[in-house]
Amino acid sequence: MLRKLRLPSPAILVASVSLFVALTSTGWAQNVVPLAKRALTADKAKVATNAQRLNGRTATQIAATPGPATDAATLNGQSAAQIASTPGPATSLPAGTISYRTQSWSVEGLDQSSQDTAMCQSGEKVIGGGWDQDRGGIGYVLTDRPVPDGSGWRVRVFGQEANDLPASGTMWAVCLKTS
Repeated sequence: MLRKLRLPSPAILVASVSLFVALTSTGWAQNVVPLAKRALTADKAKVATNAQRLNGRTATQIAATPGPATDAATLNGQSAAQIASTPGPATSLPAGTISYRTQSWSVEGLDQSSQDTAMCQSGEKVIGGGWDQDRGGIGYVLTDRPVPDGSGWRVRVFGQEANDLPASGTMWAVCLKTS
């Protein structure tokens, strides 16, 4: 026997849906409102912390505080213009104090190496150096450093790939005149 399905009246259906929405939105509000209160409390704490860092001074008062560039006591009585005109290390070196000494290197074959040194002249000490490769082959640099006594810059190059050889280039020493 078949039974006839009875649907609830439209008023009961609307009332049920309204009740469902009301209950779920209350649950949502119950979760959101405490989060909003915590965010507001954190913002107030942040403002209080920033005020403590400023020692109760306003931004205008802090901006008016003299710093090292405006405080004559910390500048030994000199103006900013006088300090700016003081020669620095780059302008205090006489001409000819630094020179570059070069030496070429080359590796001709597989498993060969070349160790060469770009030497400073008498009365000079090495303060830096380096190397480069020509467009030819590819050499692998094993050593790139100053000579222990400071008389030059040493580079040792190794030839590993036969199809990239011969390889050649230049090394240089940056020498400082000491006498």
